[in-house]
Amino acid sequence: MVLRTSVTYNTQKATLQLTEEQRKQADELSREAQQANQAGKYGDAMRSLYHGLAVMRKVEWTPAFEFASSLQGKLDHAIVEPGAQVNLTLTALYSAPGNKLNASLVLIPGEKKLGAAEVDSSAMPFHTRVGLAGVATGDYTIEVRLAGTSLVKSLPMHVDTLGEPVQRLRTRLAKAPKKEGLATAEYALELYDRADAGDLNPARVKFREEFAAAEAIVNALDAGKDPFAGKHGDSRRAYRSAVDNTLQPYRLFIPEAYDGSKPTPLVVALHGMGGDENSMFDSYANGLLKREAERLGFMVVCPKGRDSASMYRGPAEKDVLDVLGEIQHNYRVDAARIYLMGHSMGAYGTWSTAMNHPDIFAALGPISGGGSAVGMVKIRHIPQYVVHGDDDRTVPVTQSRTMVEAGKKAGAEIVYVEVPGGSHVSVAAPAFAGMLDFFARQKKGAAQ
Repeated sequence: MVLRTSVTYNTQKATLQLTEEQRKQADELSREAQQANQAGKYGDAMRSLYHGLAVMRKVEWTPAFEFASSLQGKLDHAIVEPGAQVNLTLTALYSAPGNKLNASLVLIPGEKKLGAAEVDSSAMPFHTRVGLAGVATGDYTIEVRLAGTSLVKSLPMHVDTLGEPVQRLRTRLAKAPKKEGLATAEYALELYDRADAGDLNPARVKFREEFAAAEAIVNALDAGKDPFAGKHGDSRRAYRSAVDNTLQPYRLFIPEAYDGSKPTPLVVALHGMGGDENSMFDSYANGLLKREAERLGFMVVCPKGRDSASMYRGPAEKDVLDVLGEIQHNYRVDAARIYLMGHSMGAYGTWSTAMNHPDIFAALGPISGGGSAVGMVKIRHIPQYVVHGDDDRTVPVTQSRTMVEAGKKAGAEIVYVEVPGGSHVSVAAPAFAGMLDFFARQKKGAAQ
């Protein structure tokens, strides 16, 4: 949370028109946050960051606003049956003694009043029970509106009669053959459980479609068939990680030209901070990466970077390698033409993963990222296509410039595309075609 908020903080500081006094305060509060974070005092770090964000937005940092900023909301169930009740809890990231706030609970859409309560900083955590009588099936948000502040805590919720299909699928999965593809079917329930726990927005998941796909996989396994045989295009997959036995998702694209008769190039694409395995396929020009891959006959796989702010370190890097291993096991991948690309945090992960495993990839494509310039000597043999906008307010363009300079000094072949006026996000999708064309010319072991 501290890392994600720090990114927002620095982006805002680079974007807003600040007075000298605002900038001075923001810099001081940023230093306080860094010191608290290094000391493991994460609540204090968040207090300083929230204070700094308020300063930059010209919001008065009153005791009420300080207390309201600390509050984090959670429902005991974010997926509920029609007419049921949910328990709502507010916890504080840091102490703000002596404060009381009046809170109103409102259901969106519809502006239906669900209740009101007083939230007392001396009696945390705060609990209340919310009734949903008369609420139809669909996606909603419970807003906790805190009087005297501009802050609203939004808690997504999905109302539906899913209890019976969930139980049916659990029963079938428990009896299903332990074969290739079972993890993908099991992940349908993992998505449900994570959404119900509030770990992801339930509005992002089409549960009945996920359950139907899982049932189809189990049907194939029961019949002794490969559930993915002959499948092309985009699909959602999962595997069980050897790191901690958890189910980890990925997205996979198989071009129409693939028939297993010859080795096929593979692109591994890493998402940015706050994203997941779906981001690279869904969030950039409505699936442009898949269309470019189809044009060139490339497979593409998008792992999830474990936690949303993992920076592809530790287990998150292992996920990348394990997903690569899954694809190599199940498909005929050209080991000399495996490419690694990523945007933002994914660009950092592209460089760091390649440095830690310099013998795997035939080319790299980091967009709007950075990394360890010292490590560029480790990957001087890997051609790279680097993209960055010179008006990036999230990751300064100097990050890529430093990496490119170090790489070229080490003897690496680097195509560097610096986009005039390009922002952190705007440069990504337009880079895909040129980057994949560059990949198509690269083969590991070829003269470079």
